[in-house]
Amino acid sequence: MKNTILIDKGNKNLIVFFSGWSIEPDDLSFLESENYDVSMIHSYDSFYIPPFRSAKYENIIGVAYSLGVFSVSIAMKYQRLPINEIYAINGTGKPVDNKYGIREKVFEKTCKNLNSKNLAAFQRNMFDSDVSYNRFLQDRTSFKTIENLKEELEFFLDQSTLHDADCSIFKKVLISDKDRIFPSVNQTRFWKDANRETIEGGHFPFYNFASWDEIIELCRK
Repeated sequence: MKNTILIDKGNKNLIVFFSGWSIEPDDLSFLESENYDVSMIHSYDSFYIPPFRSAKYENIIGVAYSLGVFSVSIAMKYQRLPINEIYAINGTGKPVDNKYGIREKVFEKTCKNLNSKNLAAFQRNMFDSDVSYNRFLQDRTSFKTIENLKEELEFFLDQSTLHDADCSIFKKVLISDKDRIFPSVNQTRFWKDANRETIEGGHFPFYNFASWDEIIELCRK
């Protein structure tokens, strides 16, 4: 697991972003912030969250996205993290599940047959328009190997049946109305009793925002 600093301006507040599978730091480089430094947790191979210089901040906010929702819900059961509030976006505590997460056959097939062609198909399905997908491709400057991506998927597939996620930690959940990765209906079913809000877009909704400040403002609304 890696911790990459996205924004470091000496702010008093820190956002720790728990990323999803196949998302790289440069995919979020367009998001600015006036009030927050931002650190990104990604490249999962365990549930141990690396240090993120918590002592220098007055307030730490967690934003978990996609498979990052499951990851942090497990990590916080076993590791004391100084996070004051945490929010979920387009993920659930049951990541491989026909009713509540990514459909089992889809997840298993993607893991077993992963190559550059079906990786591209997966990433296209993260978006609800060609415009957004093409922007995603143009913004990319770094790429993981297929082997590394497959190992990360295998980790989630193995761990999804071994742990019960504690999703009571999330203060609010954002669910995209056109999510084709974590189907929107499955998310709504999983979070039926949670404080949740439906937002426009596909699985990767971040092009709807100009800054991390806007994301936090919506989460706290």
